[in-house]
Amino acid sequence: MADEKKAEINRRIVGFTKARKILFFTIKPKPIYEKIDVVAEGTGMTTKSGSKVNAMQEGAVNIHVSPKLRTQLAPALVEIGLRMTPEQYIKTCSDKSIGIGLLTFAVGVIVIYYMQLTSLLVLAPLIGLTAYMMSYNALVQQPIDKVSQDRKAVENDILFAARDMIVSMRSGLPLFNAMATVSVGYGSASKEFKRIIDRVQLGMPMEEAIEEVSAKSQSPTFKRVMLQAGTSIKVGSDVVTAIQEVINDVSQERVIDLRRYGQRLNAIAMFYMLFGVIFPSMGLAVASIMSTFISIFPVNNNTLVLAVFVMAALQFVFLKMVSSSRPAFAT
Repeated sequence: MADEKKAEINRRIVGFTKARKILFFTIKPKPIYEKIDVVAEGTGMTTKSGSKVNAMQEGAVNIHVSPKLRTQLAPALVEIGLRMTPEQYIKTCSDKSIGIGLLTFAVGVIVIYYMQLTSLLVLAPLIGLTAYMMSYNALVQQPIDKVSQDRKAVENDILFAARDMIVSMRSGLPLFNAMATVSVGYGSASKEFKRIIDRVQLGMPMEEAIEEVSAKSQSPTFKRVMLQAGTSIKVGSDVVTAIQEVINDVSQERVIDLRRYGQRLNAIAMFYMLFGVIFPSMGLAVASIMSTFISIFPVNNNTLVLAVFVMAALQFVFLKMVSSSRPAFAT
């Protein structure tokens, strides 16, 4: 009740209803409040009335979301433009995954019956469960991966755009015009600068626009460059010198990251040659020769097929290790 009263007080009156007469009674006018978004504590639901509502009325369910997943998923949903809470999104992903799992189960049963392999019918639920888990994980990670891709795209071009902006400012252009010149031609980094330009053109002060866009950006380099520029504007110092220092620091950090990446690649390449090339080839050869003298295990077509699958899995693991260790700006 206290939260509802507080929400009612915070809302602003924008008008009143008309007084109406019904027989001998007069209905007095009531205030009309502006519609605001209020998040109901404990349910994670967003209402338009300024008060809490029952979670079941909004289609929400009691779904436990781990704090780690919530901290990643909540800003990702806002960034991609989905007006949903993490609980709502996970419920949607679960419903879609259940449908995919049931469909895969039905297709698996039909295929098994068509191929007359009734002994493998017990594998149909396992196939459906696997399809459910894979689709659920893919759907839940989709917003997080989308934000990560956008962040990497901005990191790829932000230094080039910042250097171009410095060149424009040194030639005599003000900061706003310099940002306008780099708002096109630098991919995702240009979109970040375009957001600042749009807010300034709508009447927002430059430093406020920089702070607002920087707070929502997923690129740490863009945040560092723009926050330094905003701070320089507030204190009245040289913006070009401040941005140039940030660029020099970021460039040095990236050189260090590339050297670390090279060192990791050397170790990964050594393990790849050992476990991905030497051991499989020499192991199969030694096993084939030894099987002719000692029947430890038979080397036949099934063994070779199994070895091929194991080597393919090793190749996939090493590829994932290389891609995961690569710096964000080097993708």
